[in-house]
Amino acid sequence: MEIRKDLILVSVEYENNDNKAVMTFLDKERKQVRVVNFNKQSYQNGKFVDDPEKAEKVEEWCKEYFDVDFAGLKDCVGVAKDVYCYDTFNSLWESQTISKFTADMNKQIYQTEISEITVDDYAIRIRYQIDGKLYESKMSYSIYLEDTKEWFQDPIKKEKKYADFEEKFHVPVERASELVGTHIIIEVKSAFGKFYYGDIKALPKN
Repeated sequence: MEIRKDLILVSVEYENNDNKAVMTFLDKERKQVRVVNFNKQSYQNGKFVDDPEKAEKVEEWCKEYFDVDFAGLKDCVGVAKDVYCYDTFNSLWESQTISKFTADMNKQIYQTEISEITVDDYAIRIRYQIDGKLYESKMSYSIYLEDTKEWFQDPIKKEKKYADFEEKFHVPVERASELVGTHIIIEVKSAFGKFYYGDIKALPKN
C-alpha cells in the first residue's frame, strides 16, 4: 500500500442508476489517475442489489470526507485528498485487506486473538492478525454453481457449521461478538497440496 498525498478530484460520475459514484483523482507527478468508488449497493449472486445498511455507510463517508451528501459529491471537483493505493483498488482511508496463507506458513503454529467475527448468508468469518497482517478463517455453508455463476446457501450445512462453531468456541453463533479478543491457536494446513488455510483449534472448556 502507498499513500499519494493531496491528489485533486478531477471528475465524479454516477453509475448503476445513481447508486455508484466513480471519483477520479489526478496524480499529476506520476501522470496517473486513481479511481475511488463509493457504491451504495452490495454484490450478491453475480449482480448488484440494494443494501440499505451500506447506503447509510456511504452517506456517512460522504459527510466525513467531503462534508456533503452522496448527490453532492459532483460539486467536490477540485478538492484535494490523500489516496491510499493498493494493488487492486484505491481508498480514501487505510483498509485492512485479507492476507492469504502461503506455502512457507504451512504446518506452522501461531498464537493470536480474534479481531472480528462476521456472519452472513454464506459463511461465518473469523478474523485475526498474524505478524501485523489480517487473516481469515471461514466456516462456509454455501456452494458455487458453475451453470449460474452464483453462490447458494446449503441450509443443512449451515446448521452443521453453526453446531461446529458452538462446539469449538463454546458459545452459539448469536453470541459470536463475545469472542472478540479471545486468544486462539492457529495451525496452517493445506488442501490438495496447494490451498492453504488457518485451522483454529478448539478453545479449552472452562
